[in-house]
Amino acid sequence: MKSKKNNLLVLAIITLAMLMININNADSKVIQKSKTITIELNSMQCDMCVEKVTDAINSVEGVEKVSVDLDKKSAIVTYNTDLTNKKAIVKAITLAGYDANKSPADKEAYDNLNPCCKKP
Repeated sequence: MKSKKNNLLVLAIITLAMLMININNADSKVIQKSKTITIELNSMQCDMCVEKVTDAINSVEGVEKVSVDLDKKSAIVTYNTDLTNKKAIVKAITLAGYDANKSPADKEAYDNLNPCCKKP
């Protein structure tokens, strides 16, 4: 009887260990789907620009985290690689009227920006 209890206990421990390994592997796969990039935003001029660029980036499906820095004129973006990519994020920024990396702002969107948001 004691032997059966010990066998069941060992089996339960092994099963639990295998479940933990599977959970850790699943978490690793999720982490691998995230990517963090930095985007140059040389045309930003003010806090309103930061807000508009942040909104544009957040409008892209798959974006997980955004930090836009006016002083550094850059954005750090974390996104799910299964849902989006760097090109789509850059396009959203340019369509909002701002230069992103080496991609120029959409002319019509830029023309519609507030005067304080335009390059001097």
